[in-house]
Amino acid sequence: TPNTIQRVVPYKNMKYLLISITMACISRGQAFVMRKNSGVSLHRIGATKSQIVEQSSNDKYNEKLATLNHAQTLSLAPMMEYTDRHFRHMLRLITKNTLLYSEMVTANALAWEMQEDDDHQVRRFLSQGQMASEGASVLQLGGSDPVQLGLASSKVAMDEEGRWDYTAINLNCGCPSPKVAGKGCFGAALMKEPTLVRDLTRAMYEGSAKEMPITVKCRIGTDDDNFEDDSALYSSLCNFVDTVASGGVVDNFQVHARIAILNRNLSPAQNRSVPPLKYELVHRLAREFPELKISINGGVDSIYEVQEQFERCPELAGAMVGRALAASPWQFAMADQVLYDDDTETEVVKSRWELLERYGKHVDYEEAKWGAIKVRRFALKALQGLFHGEKNSKKFRIALDDIGSLPKKEMKDGLISGTPCSELILEAASKCLNEEVLYAKPEELTDESFEKYRKQKDDNARSVAVKEWQERRQREEQKQTA
Repeated sequence: TPNTIQRVVPYKNMKYLLISITMACISRGQAFVMRKNSGVSLHRIGATKSQIVEQSSNDKYNEKLATLNHAQTLSLAPMMEYTDRHFRHMLRLITKNTLLYSEMVTANALAWEMQEDDDHQVRRFLSQGQMASEGASVLQLGGSDPVQLGLASSKVAMDEEGRWDYTAINLNCGCPSPKVAGKGCFGAALMKEPTLVRDLTRAMYEGSAKEMPITVKCRIGTDDDNFEDDSALYSSLCNFVDTVASGGVVDNFQVHARIAILNRNLSPAQNRSVPPLKYELVHRLAREFPELKISINGGVDSIYEVQEQFERCPELAGAMVGRALAASPWQFAMADQVLYDDDTETEVVKSRWELLERYGKHVDYEEAKWGAIKVRRFALKALQGLFHGEKNSKKFRIALDDIGSLPKKEMKDGLISGTPCSELILEAASKCLNEEVLYAKPEELTDESFEKYRKQKDDNARSVAVKEWQERRQREEQKQTA
């Protein structure tokens, strides 16, 4: 009745509405969910029958969707200047199942500014490691113009040379950076424009020739609306998710469990710590939107905290981890066994020494193709946190910095050593770290050590590894601006 149905999208004809309700219930199970105290009594997923048929008949789309649904149990969060092709390649050597997100690429850069003949620029933003398949991966786009996002999506989906093969495309609706959400008018600023986001994701889907799943990463809200309580905040989040899903393109959301503060002069780093985490709102969203796939993001620092999220809310589709993976990637070396129940050891490394051997081949390949001066520092950056917590790990990081500076120094001095970077990496590891550390297996990450570590944290605290990583990053940024 009109009293119980506050909003139904997009039907005008009641007979057609009833038919569609029946079909949706049959095909999607609980496609309608009664909600209490959320401001919306009845929600439905937005895909019409024709859109579902259209997607289900596309073999390429379905193949990518199946890969996405399997891999999203654990996702690498997109991080600017970190989740490039080198870091993703390194992480793929540790876990073959985890879903890997790229750095955000602005749609404007792909649609207009990048020249077709500038192959290095194309690879800088879109290419993947060539020494092994990157597997399940998502390219994140930033923008607020449907034409640009459509063109950018077409570049991602239609690479005839096979330089990249992404599983899905993600729209950034969560970045609070002033350059993005302020001057750029996208990122977290898009949470104020759910109808626009619905149209943008439709443009992305059509730009990809309807061959790629489209997902959305967002926050639980922004400070623009000055919500008086969590009930109003949750109602706004429901409206955003429901409106975006009503376009029939998106049923997959990655939700950072903090609001984005846009009206105060906070840095992106402060926006990841100052607003409190409100996991319960994301959990509630997952429970009350069973037709959607909701992944939680924010403050999750270990495999065991990922498991804890699933224990607290089994309806979650996945957990997204960012800084913890950058700060201490090896602690996730058991992700395939623990989170995916995958005991096959093919494709993944059995020790960090083996990782350095295999990753070194990737660096040599990249340097042979693009030159050491262009890629070495980016490639070695991926190894900075590999030995976090081990004795002499800082010494190894310093050695990597020295190796990274060699190409420019040799060019300046007119010298060419000719020693492959892979050999320099292994030599540095042998000098700085003992064999027990280098050859330790992932299984030696004990439950007891993680249980002790987990008890020292509450929801809003960060691990020692993440704190130290963030401090190093701040020092690096200060050097660059000095």
